[in-house]
Order: sequence, then structure tokens, then C-alpha cells
Amino acid sequence: MATRGARRTVGCALALLLCAGAAAADELRIDGEIKGVAIDDRSARSGGTLLVGDRRVVVPPGLLIEFPGAALTLNELFARAPGRCRDAGAAGLAVTDPCRRPPRDPAARAWSPADDKTPRTTLDPDPTDDPPATKARVVATIPPEDSEAGRKSRDPVATKIVLVRDERSLSGAVTFVSQTQGYLRVGGAYGIDAGGAIVRLNDPDARQSAQSGIGCGGEGNCSPDARFRLDANHYSVRFDGGYPACIPGGLGDACSASSRPVRGIADAARLIPIRAGDHVTALGAFEVIDGVRIFSAHTLVDHTSPVAPNEMN
Repeated sequence: MATRGARRTVGCALALLLCAGAAAADELRIDGEIKGVAIDDRSARSGGTLLVGDRRVVVPPGLLIEFPGAALTLNELFARAPGRCRDAGAAGLAVTDPCRRPPRDPAARAWSPADDKTPRTTLDPDPTDDPPATKARVVATIPPEDSEAGRKSRDPVATKIVLVRDERSLSGAVTFVSQTQGYLRVGGAYGIDAGGAIVRLNDPDARQSAQSGIGCGGEGNCSPDARFRLDANHYSVRFDGGYPACIPGGLGDACSASSRPVRGIADAARLIPIRAGDHVTALGAFEVIDGVRIFSAHTLVDHTSPVAPNEMN
């Protein structure tokens, strides 16, 4: 009797493993560039489709699509696109969407590769003024043939979608902080507003920066596309130790030099300013706006401790 019970237990376990294996076999991971986006209707929870590379993926109603600092439904993805894309009824994610190229100021000087001073290795791609591609990472399942969805289509149905814009990284020393226009230069001439890469936080709500001036996108606070914003709730712009970071200048006392004392301990409840000489790593995408190539960052980590060295012992 004990042997029979053991066999039954083993048989049940084997059946569970086979079922789990079958479920896993039906799960797909699809990575690629967004080539097209369609929405079924403009209701709040509407579904639709994505074209990822050459693969059509069904977006079920109500699925939240993950961006670096936000999670949006498909309808919100369209509703929060840059204004020129909203006006055209386009998602503005595919490179081929006409609205992806911002209107050029006729008075602005055209950008050329010779203007780019971004530090890079021979492994980095040559700089261009092409809009950055939107990359998708999708987890999906194939609907069973005998299901209602399977009878309509055998296209994979997404269970998770993560969208990033190009997802380039940039690292180096901060050589200049523009307190008047709210950007950083990385890898340029120290103390001079020249050379290197101009880094702007994608901060449409002006939570950790106040921006204006050159290379300024058309959405809030110079953002080129507010959907690819920083995460101001979990501080994707921060110091290694977790202290929230900011760009000083336009934020006034909210990003004051007194928050980063030469002596004493920094207050973790306050924004701490980034300084020239800090070493940072940023994630985001390059954009050319009115003839100026900027790095629009949704994540930036400052590797220089905001605590004075003699206070760390």
C-alpha cells in the first residue's frame, strides 16, 4: 500500500512537471525595435497591437506597459506622447513616425557629426541626428488553438511589456554644471561650458531639475518625451548611497549647496546637488534638438560620496 501511494505521488509530481513544462514552452520572450503601434479604440483600458521587429504582438486590454519611470496603459501611451504626435494620432515610438523629428527652428544652426564632442571608444556607434529607436522586451504566450483567442489569431499575447528608448549608457566626470539652464557636461573641459556631452535629466515635472535653454525638448521642463521620464518616487537620479540627487540652480533652496556640506553629514531627506568633479553614470538616449545633441537621461547615478571624506570614518 505504501508503494502504491508513493507511485501515485511520483505520478502526480511528474504530471505537474509535464504541465509546467508545457506552459513554459508556450511562453515567448520577444526583444526588438518597435516598428508600429495600433490601438483598438481610445477607451481607457483598450487593447491593441505592437509590431516588434517583424513580430506582431497582441496587447490585451488593461495591460500596464512599463517605462523607465512610469507604467502606462496603451491608451495613456498615446495620450502622453509628445504634442506633435498626439496631434497626428501617432504613438511616436517607431523611428519612421514623422512626428519623431521635432520641428527645426529655422534660425538654429543645423547639427553635424563634426559638432559632437561626446567622449566615446571605437566600439561606440558614430553619432547621428536620427531619432533614437524604441526597444521592447516582451513576455508573451501563444493562445491555445481551441481557445476563443486562438481561433481568432495565433499571434502571441503579451503578459509583460517593457519599453526603453535606445538604452545607451554614458559615464565620466562632470566637468560643468549649468545652473542657469539646468544641465550637466560630462567629459568636457573642466569648469568651462564646452566639450563633452550635454546631459539633461528627463524630468518633465521639474522634481530634480529646472531646465531651459539649448537642446530643450518640447515637453515639460525640456523633456523630449515625458513617457521616458526619470523615476522621482524611487529616485533613479541619486548617489550610490541612495541620496536623491539634483541639478542646482533653478530649484533654489530645494537643491541648495548647503545640502551638501564640506563638513558634516548630508541630510538624506533633502535633494543633494551634483557638483563638477563628480563621477556619474547615466542611462538614456541621445537626441538632437535645434541643432544641439543632448543625452536625455532617465537614470543617473553619482558615484562620488556626498559625505565629506573625514566624516566617513
